[in-house]
Amino acid sequence: MDRLDRLIWRLVDGAILMAVMGMVCLIALQVGSRLIGASVPWTEELSRFLFIWTVWLGLSASFRAGTHPALDMLPAMTTGRLRRLLGLIPALATTILFLAVTYYGYRLLLQQITFGEQSPILQVGMYWATLPLVLGSALSIFGVLTDAILGHDDPVTLRQAVPEHQGDEK
Repeated sequence: MDRLDRLIWRLVDGAILMAVMGMVCLIALQVGSRLIGASVPWTEELSRFLFIWTVWLGLSASFRAGTHPALDMLPAMTTGRLRRLLGLIPALATTILFLAVTYYGYRLLLQQITFGEQSPILQVGMYWATLPLVLGSALSIFGVLTDAILGHDDPVTLRQAVPEHQGDEK
């Protein structure tokens, strides 16, 4: 299970990296082509598609790493089993939310495939813009449950990364 978990998240991280690099190259091409007066219209649409992929895959990766925004004041004030229980409530709520997003996103994906919806400039299936929503929300469920049950791999949290004042101020 651990090897599969690491493989999935390495693939997700690789896809995010490729999407971001692709966006940077496309936007540079777009700006450069506008400067010389020969705009390349498809770069905007393709960079938008890559941005959607980046957002949804990044969202799922943040849930797996436990770096998503969270309200943890109450669990931080408790210890033991109560802390663990209070930590599972947001995971359950997140799972319910993303189950709905996955379900309705999948229905939208099927509708786009059925009706042959295409993007205006690239003329590719619009399902390429909906697929990351479905994958990202399903991976978010997997990530949040994995983080809630096993904890995240990175032991460095924001609280540990921010240096505390040692009282040596004068």
